Amino acid sequence: MKWFVLIMFLSFNEDGSMDSFVFTEPNFNDEASCRATLTDMIEINKYVYIMMQKYNGVLPGPVHKVNCIDENAVENLLRIQPNASKGVSL
Repeated sequence: MKWFVLIMFLSFNEDGSMDSFVFTEPNFNDEASCRATLTDMIEINKYVYIMMQKYNGVLPGPVHKVNCIDENAVENLLRIQPNASKGVSL
């Protein structure tokens, strides 16, 4: 099973859902490998750089939580919001 990094922002949409971003790359073969990147400053800087590019330098809000989720959870998120271009709202 693949694992992905999930970023949740401290900002909300009109429907009450929370802005979030799922990194599809890199992905990991296990949760421990994914979680190891969440505290590694080099990896954190890569994640920040990619988000800043995707959001044209303006994030939707401060980062609230960072976690790893498995591919089943990602598929569920994409089913909820199939047209999400930058991330998904939770």
